[in-house]
Amino acid sequence: MPPLAPALVLFLAFLLAALPARANRIVTGTGNPGQDVQNVQAAVDQGGQVILRGTFNFGPDGRVRISRDTRIQGEADSIGEPLTRIIGGFWTFHSPLPVKGAPPAGKGPLVVIRSIRFEGAKGTPLHFPHVGGLDLRGCTVARVTPQELAVRWSGGDSLRFQAGVVVGNRLDSPGRPIRDAATGAIRIEDNRFLMETDEPQRTAGFGVVASGTTGADMVIRGNMIHRVSRGGIEVLDNALGTKGQGAIAIDSNRIVTADSGIEYPHKYGPNGIVAGWYADTTGGADFARNNRIALTGNRIEARGDGSSGLLLYANDIVATCNDILMGGGSEARGIIQTGSRGFFANNRVRGQARYAVYCHPFEALSATANTFAWTELGEFTGITSQVFLGGTANVLVGTPPLVLDRGQGNRVVTIPACTLPEIDPEGESWEYVGE
Repeated sequence: MPPLAPALVLFLAFLLAALPARANRIVTGTGNPGQDVQNVQAAVDQGGQVILRGTFNFGPDGRVRISRDTRIQGEADSIGEPLTRIIGGFWTFHSPLPVKGAPPAGKGPLVVIRSIRFEGAKGTPLHFPHVGGLDLRGCTVARVTPQELAVRWSGGDSLRFQAGVVVGNRLDSPGRPIRDAATGAIRIEDNRFLMETDEPQRTAGFGVVASGTTGADMVIRGNMIHRVSRGGIEVLDNALGTKGQGAIAIDSNRIVTADSGIEYPHKYGPNGIVAGWYADTTGGADFARNNRIALTGNRIEARGDGSSGLLLYANDIVATCNDILMGGGSEARGIIQTGSRGFFANNRVRGQARYAVYCHPFEALSATANTFAWTELGEFTGITSQVFLGGTANVLVGTPPLVLDRGQGNRVVTIPACTLPEIDPEGESWEYVGE
């Protein structure tokens, strides 16, 4: 993974050093929803560091609104397990837009949340439409109660939604990102999102959602995401800033999908990681808008009949060393690439599915000139084939897989993975031989 950008390093240093330097406010849970919400809100309204101790009850609809730079710190045991608990709430911690649906006049707050266990929140306990930076670490989210969204789909006029954390405008402005609302350095690291639901076929369930950000340097790393009914990590329609700033790194997460899920917005799912542009696929093909994405070291178990491990909608994606285990779905695919100029190396797909690699155009994305190098398929069984190529000028490098080629100019290059020999030190006996 490339080193963090200087701006990200400076931002993190500010969050970890500057915010705690202010006066700390300690709030202890009472178990009384009216009192707990009021006490936490009063502390957060002052900004700076807020330390939460004990168990808080936010009731079915309690919510704390964050509008100032704030660090909310829970307590943890010796192995990092959160001791501070917040029960209930509806968007328990929320950083709303100043005017809903409108681009903000200035940057949102810098928000740090550490070492808290959220149980039984409605929709999501962590909703950040307006932030200038976010650092979420060491938290656990469990037993999320889905909220009803007015969405027309094949199953009716509404669907249920739940997520561990939502960054951006997915809920405030679906399908129409609000520019400059969620920006800056966004770090979501070492959290646990336990997303079981009793109605997976009616529930759009996610671990991490980051949608419609602008110029964000985003790191999603080391999270454990369990039993999602739609997507473990979904980063869609995230744009570069006006000066070309922005990058997305999705690294070393562990994701297990539910056995079945909702067939919205399409029948393919539940999925491990979905990344790129979906509401407007032209963004994924536009070098000036497309936030560059790298995925490495993720382990995904995709269990649904139509699941995918990686479902990608953008050009210039880099994906390396991901381990994908497919559960045998007849319509399932390990890696789906619709964009162009992607680089895929040393990924492994195991188990059984329709295809391990599926490269095919979608709307504005042409699936051209991708490289798939040394994909390990020794423990994979393809129901139709191992690889499907529907684009143009794509290259497979490595041991020849079973390929169904329906594109043009695609090729397989049989070159085994290799390591360079050691370089012997040059002894004094070496002499230059001139012409």
